[in-house]
Amino acid sequence: MPSTSPRLSLPYLQPAQAQKHVTHNEALQLLDAAVQLSVLSFGATQPPAAPQAGDVHALAAGAQGDWAGQDGRLALWDGTGWQFLLPREGWRAWDAAAGALRVWTDGGWRALGTGAGLLQDLDGLGVGTASDATNRLAVSAPATLLSHAGAGHQLKVNKAEATDTASLLFQSGWTGHAEMGLMGGLDFSLKVGDGAAWRTALAADRTTGVVTLPQGAVVNGPLTGAAVQSGPTDATPGRLLLAGAFGLGGPLPPVGNAGATDGSLAAGLHAYDAASGSAGAPAGVQRATLLHSRRADGSETQLLIVEQGSAPGLYPGLVLGRARPSGGAWSGWAAGSLQESGSNANGRWLRHQDGTQTCWHSLNTGTAADTLWTYPQPFASTAGLVVTTGVTGTTGTTALCARAIGKTASAVGLAVVSTSNSRVASGLDVLAIGRWY
Repeated sequence: MPSTSPRLSLPYLQPAQAQKHVTHNEALQLLDAAVQLSVLSFGATQPPAAPQAGDVHALAAGAQGDWAGQDGRLALWDGTGWQFLLPREGWRAWDAAAGALRVWTDGGWRALGTGAGLLQDLDGLGVGTASDATNRLAVSAPATLLSHAGAGHQLKVNKAEATDTASLLFQSGWTGHAEMGLMGGLDFSLKVGDGAAWRTALAADRTTGVVTLPQGAVVNGPLTGAAVQSGPTDATPGRLLLAGAFGLGGPLPPVGNAGATDGSLAAGLHAYDAASGSAGAPAGVQRATLLHSRRADGSETQLLIVEQGSAPGLYPGLVLGRARPSGGAWSGWAAGSLQESGSNANGRWLRHQDGTQTCWHSLNTGTAADTLWTYPQPFASTAGLVVTTGVTGTTGTTALCARAIGKTASAVGLAVVSTSNSRVASGLDVLAIGRWY
């Protein structure tokens, strides 16, 4: 029969042994030390000067004094002397000094940590499921909570090289459909997939912070912020143009001084209303639409479309224009483009924006009385009205002369006469030039 137990080396009582209580007490003493093992120090080499009964120390190599030759063993002070235990694979001991649990493995005491540290350096951990070589941490649960311990909490995903991946992958049926993080580079991106192909929906440049949307975007709500116009006349470069700005999709913003030269007037469309304080248009313009433009060098141009005027010629639709060089004054308002043209049974006409009207016609005169030509469009007055004629036929060798008789703003009498002052039937071309306002 062996004299000690195989695991804890507890001494056995032997047949016909005297003083069996000594052996029995020794076994209890060793059992008292090994069960619920608590060690005062690990790596000790010098015995303490005043040990207490039950004290246990884990000895390191090079133990000295009463511990000499007991390297690697557990030294137990039984109250009168030191007892030594050889730890076995898997023994667990509480490190009283560090407040940590240790395990004897591979010939040494390996720390398992304290509290949450009891789970340090594990090969894998499964909560509600099993971990594997790739998914070292696996959780199967309705939810996973990561809360703060103090002010906040960070979830960190680190990768080794720039070309590697550090991301969060979202799956359905173990097929990935969304992924965000650093995929194959150092710029943040968000990708989505249909199970067959991945597409980058969003990418953020790490050096500029600029976000791009390679697939486009659909925005169903209002856009706000510093990148959007603050009002209908906000002309800050780079801002998004709102519907209604400068009258695009909404009312025209009112203009103050259209003749400002300090750059305060924003380029765009404006409503000109003299009754509401607008100024700078030609005298008599009451309401109009102003188009104001500015070049990079500071030069500016304006077009004014009259809606209502109180002076002659300021008819609705009249277009006036002017310009100024950078740092210079505005030129005068100019008009002169063609306003209207047409024809009827009385001939053709042209009306210009500056008020000039030209009418012309070809007709035949008679012998009984003057032939009346009603202009295709009336003139404003006879002031400055000029009518010229040209005979298109002859009667034998008799010289003919055309004359205009009784000129009014709406018609003129015409006759072709011979040298004997007799009316002659003849073809006649006639031209009238005057003003239509």
